[in-house]
Amino acid sequence: MIGIGYHDLKGRVVVATEYIPAGVTVCASRIRGLAPERDRYSLQQDENVHLLIDEPGQLFSHSCEPNLAVRDNAFGAFDFVTVRPVMAGEELSFHYGMSEAESIAVDACCCGSPKCQGRSVGFREMSREQQAELVRLGVSDFLRRWYEGSSTRTHAVADVWAQELVPA
Repeated sequence: MIGIGYHDLKGRVVVATEYIPAGVTVCASRIRGLAPERDRYSLQQDENVHLLIDEPGQLFSHSCEPNLAVRDNAFGAFDFVTVRPVMAGEELSFHYGMSEAESIAVDACCCGSPKCQGRSVGFREMSREQQAELVRLGVSDFLRRWYEGSSTRTHAVADVWAQELVPA
């Protein structure tokens, strides 16, 4: 279903070796260890917890218009699940903002998407609309909890402001 290829700018990448429909788990990654701090190869599991995962999970590229989403899995790492049909030969990629609050992985994005943001952008660096789209596709539990909590806080603040504006 998947194999390792080579990209002139990215190095080793994961590609589909056959057609893969939407909703298929193409990789159930496992933890290799903990990164002492956020780095280009770690994936964020919690506020200050960054995982090193096994291959091929560690090799999935970034794309501003991904064909994969991430889901926390039973191994304490992430599953990578197709969010749309993927053709044979197509590079498999996820938006690094699906697992990173702040992303430092890709300084100059080369995804080629019309939606390209120029670099990998972390979840907290995105607009609320961009966050909602990634949540719809699939983000880590850590970011989903943050998103849902920030939504509650934002609405609570807006309610307080609205109450203060209403004449007594």
